[in-house]
Amino acid sequence: MSSPVSLFGAEARIDPYPLYSRVREEQPVYLEPDFGTYALTRYEDVYEVLKDHETYSSAQGISPGMRASSGAMLTTMIMMDPPRHSRLRALVIRSFTPRVLGLLEPWLVGLVDELIDAFPASGDVDVVSQLTVPLPVTAIARVMGIPEEDGARFKEWSDAVVGATDRMVAEEDRAKIFEMMQYFGATIARRKAEPGDDLMSTIAFAEVDGERLTDPEMLGFCLLLLIAGNETTTNLLGNALNLLAARPDLWSALRADPAKVPEAVEEALRYESPVQALFRTTTRDVELHGVQMPAGSKVAVCYAAANRDFREFPDPDDFRLDRGLLGHVAFGYGIHYCLGAPLARLEAKVALERLTARFGSVSAGAGEKKRVPSSILRGFEHLPLRFS
Repeated sequence: MSSPVSLFGAEARIDPYPLYSRVREEQPVYLEPDFGTYALTRYEDVYEVLKDHETYSSAQGISPGMRASSGAMLTTMIMMDPPRHSRLRALVIRSFTPRVLGLLEPWLVGLVDELIDAFPASGDVDVVSQLTVPLPVTAIARVMGIPEEDGARFKEWSDAVVGATDRMVAEEDRAKIFEMMQYFGATIARRKAEPGDDLMSTIAFAEVDGERLTDPEMLGFCLLLLIAGNETTTNLLGNALNLLAARPDLWSALRADPAKVPEAVEEALRYESPVQALFRTTTRDVELHGVQMPAGSKVAVCYAAANRDFREFPDPDDFRLDRGLLGHVAFGYGIHYCLGAPLARLEAKVALERLTARFGSVSAGAGEKKRVPSSILRGFEHLPLRFS
């Protein structure tokens, strides 16, 4: 390339896809200047990396700001390799099975209807504050067994942790993270004294190889569930509604045939991936496309770029409801496939079904959109829309 381009800077957050396309064709293994990582942007390469956890380790951090040595807060299985990762994941995966989510769906329908009922009678709706944040926050609190009123603090805590993925932790965010860890520590202590039928009790009494989890591991579980349970869904649903507001034909198609809603969710995941990239560390020297990546190199696994690779998805910059796809990597692949993916899909499906049933159309509001200020997440902090 004639001059280096940033894939993770403020300019790229406006519209990263032309940059992804350029890098994908000119330098599929690209030494990104902001973080000094090797960025992989082709679908085949990303897919292979996600399958090969022995060569591409998660244990040294999955984002530019977080490191495995950053403290107890980061002792999460997303930053572990097998075999311990596999044993920890098995402890909680049963909380996200189709049977459990099927029992949860009627409650989600009622929750979405309550949130829609609270929309103003006329004018703009900031769907972030009024739908895409409270829906997943309330849902993950219920799954974890947290009182709904306590779950109201989840988003603040989650945002503070996400901020740490990009930069040194600000003092205000540090205080929020400390508050979060105190809260979860106290909740786990209560469950040990009075166990219930919820995920927090499962964590409090979980054992791996005959040994109880350490306190940092239990807190790490809580942190991971908090992030996976709300950030992905908030960004997925906001991105999907932003796209639908610009395409009245798609909204009409979903109203006419609600069975197409799951396909719209999958296409939104592919087209505007909520997590744009996560990072790995090479455990050995690797050569890819003629580029040498020494052992210990940071590798940016660019999910969003892979999901726009024309080699895998014809006409990748078109949003279509007829792809019949599940092959995108928006939720990753392999051992670190997103734990909260089934819940995120269900929440987005229910929300779009209820919205398209209630409203004849949606369009952009008069207010200003504001994107999430993150190098690895893509979504909205504010998204004014108008429903009719």
